[in-house]
Amino acid sequence: VGGPAIRNMATVGGNLFAPAPYGDFTVALLALDASVAAEAGEMPIETFLAGRDTSRAVVTAVSFSLPKAESFRFLKVSRVKPKGVSVLSIAAHLQFATDGTVTSARIALGCMADRPIRAKAAEEALLGCKLTSEEIAPALAAAAEGISPITDPIASAWYRAEVLPVHLGRLLLG
Repeated sequence: VGGPAIRNMATVGGNLFAPAPYGDFTVALLALDASVAAEAGEMPIETFLAGRDTSRAVVTAVSFSLPKAESFRFLKVSRVKPKGVSVLSIAAHLQFATDGTVTSARIALGCMADRPIRAKAAEEALLGCKLTSEEIAPALAAAAEGISPITDPIASAWYRAEVLPVHLGRLLLG
């Protein structure tokens, strides 16, 4: 998920506390519906992320169910490869019926708020769809609902919002 230096030195726990535009691995964990364990107990990752700024918790474990290879997708968009800071990151965990329609979708976004968030409107719009350009169009339009992209030296909030549907479409179409 990160560049070579990050992959060799970073911790999962540190990634959970990293502010945007960092913390790409947390985006993946959010899409995978991970659980975070701390001394106060285990909680869903969304609950942990909502309270992380005021938390003094020491993360002791992170767990999630290993997805099927074809059901998980991740994309980091950066201007410098492989170690650049994210313009945005997207993770999707999709489940399909035998006819190829989406039966379950969890989409997580990085840099679209001050911490990783879910694209719940896009998730809803994908249900019952096949991954074709025509059928995912409503999900791409809905992806911007509830976002509040950051502005930093890498990209403006406007730019991030503009490229989100483009990159989400590329991720979904594979």
